[in-house]
Amino acid sequence: MAKNTEHNNETIGNQQIDNRIAAVRDLIFGENIQQYNSEFQEVSNKLKALQGETKKNLEDSVSHLENKLADLESLMEHKFQDLNDDLEKRIADLDDEKADRKKLGKALEKIAMMLQE
Repeated sequence: MAKNTEHNNETIGNQQIDNRIAAVRDLIFGENIQQYNSEFQEVSNKLKALQGETKKNLEDSVSHLENKLADLESLMEHKFQDLNDDLEKRIADLDDEKADRKKLGKALEKIAMMLQE
């Protein structure tokens, strides 16, 4: 029982010393610690703002790219339809003129060249 009382007294004494050390530390470094905390908070807020801005920019870029791809897809579909219509017209013209295979071959070569451009 005496050991417990001595141990409790030591613990209380150590806590008092720790409290005194903490009080001295706060007196000496308290202003600097508050300044550092304030600066860290500012940096943290700036990082959060930059993260939000970056996320918004990324979402805008993805949306812009998706729109551009949709426009390109539409343009390509329109171009292929035009080429298909032109091919059908030329085939019809060849049938009407009873043209030979050389004319058909040249027309197909021309269309192939247009597709490569």
